[in-house]
Amino acid sequence: MIASTEHKLYQDTIKKGKGSILRSIRNGKGGGKGLIAGAIVLLVFTLPFSIIGLIADAGDVISILISAPGLLLLILGIVLRHKRNSTWLSYYQKQSGFSESELQQADRELASPSTTIATCRYPGTMKDSYIAGFFTEHYVVLNGGIEPYIWRLEDIIAAGFSDSGDIWCMAFLTVHDTETRGINCLITDTDKKPALAKDILQELSRRNPKILCGQEIVCEGSHYILERDGAQLLRLYQEGRTLETANRQQTL
Repeated sequence: MIASTEHKLYQDTIKKGKGSILRSIRNGKGGGKGLIAGAIVLLVFTLPFSIIGLIADAGDVISILISAPGLLLLILGIVLRHKRNSTWLSYYQKQSGFSESELQQADRELASPSTTIATCRYPGTMKDSYIAGFFTEHYVVLNGGIEPYIWRLEDIIAAGFSDSGDIWCMAFLTVHDTETRGINCLITDTDKKPALAKDILQELSRRNPKILCGQEIVCEGSHYILERDGAQLLRLYQEGRTLETANRQQTL
């Protein structure tokens, strides 16, 4: 579903990032967060036995060893989280090639009321629980299953989606790519994914009508599949050839 910045998920996201959407969605992922959660669960089960062992004088070393794995995981998780939280800006610079000033500009646009979002639901839930994409006047940010990605809208040549592989994903081709980038960015029920992809592609098209939205691309009578033939399509684009979305793919 396409929603405005009034949506609670958006408000929660920008609050967690202290005004920065980019910071929030980058720092909301990562192995450190998972390690901390796992360590807490492990400590919940082992710490009482360590305390009992110390009280019962069962041996300091044995009592400490019982909870040692959980403590080590907790420390490692905290270190990884701190590293991720302190390097979010450099991550986007490396991923996008943008300067720090342009990323700051993108963040300002993301905080604008004109921003729209694409929401989805986790499997088995009845309400929106995840933001898959953010759209501004000049940028699109996709909240990938593993990592977020940011592009200029004007740089996107084509976008489509496919469920033909083992992992359902969206495919994007930009002027800076060497081949199509596949992103498994939509965490939702399988039967909801096509509708969510349609929302994202329609919003991309609304923001930039030049983007070819569809999996099958035609050039001079030859048909290409976006996720498979990205490198060829980019070469044709660079040669000034006319690329079009196949008629049967123009309406999703």
